[in-house]
Amino acid sequence: MYNNDEDEREVPFQTPMSQFGTSVLQLTNPDKDLLKMEMTFRAQAQDSDGNIVQLGNPLMNDEGISSVIGQVQAIVNQVTVMSNIDEKNIPILIDFIGDTLAKDLMVNRIRYNIKTPAARDKIYFSALATSFVCLRRALNNGERSFLKGSQQDIRQYIDSGHKSEGFFSKILGWGQKK
Repeated sequence: MYNNDEDEREVPFQTPMSQFGTSVLQLTNPDKDLLKMEMTFRAQAQDSDGNIVQLGNPLMNDEGISSVIGQVQAIVNQVTVMSNIDEKNIPILIDFIGDTLAKDLMVNRIRYNIKTPAARDKIYFSALATSFVCLRRALNNGERSFLKGSQQDIRQYIDSGHKSEGFFSKILGWGQKK
């Protein structure tokens, strides 16, 4: 089957992943989740035209946003998504980031300009929920298994019917009939 526009061969039956082409990196990259979290902390949203709209008062200042997102990035990243995490390790990692984040938000409440306990709870929940979901993506080879099962191998074999002798077999007499 030929494509008249490009004169290249088309593969008639392709795997579902082939429709995504090179966008595997985009599919496994959680950076958009971090951007959404930042917008939540800033009390912002995007309208239908992609413009950022201010919805109210930010939950904290820029220093606090930078600190919280910096901590969450330790878990919410592409390396985590493409990892293999056991069920027992997810609660350990969530407890650790939860403890670290709770201390940071309590000690730096005034410095980060967190005005109410409700704002602190929203920050804490958003950070932990995003981290938890990212860790679940890596549970038992999660997305790696999906991608592994979505590869396509094309192999071509040519069998001429006789065995050719290589360089060393000619020199050393290997494979010669006796």
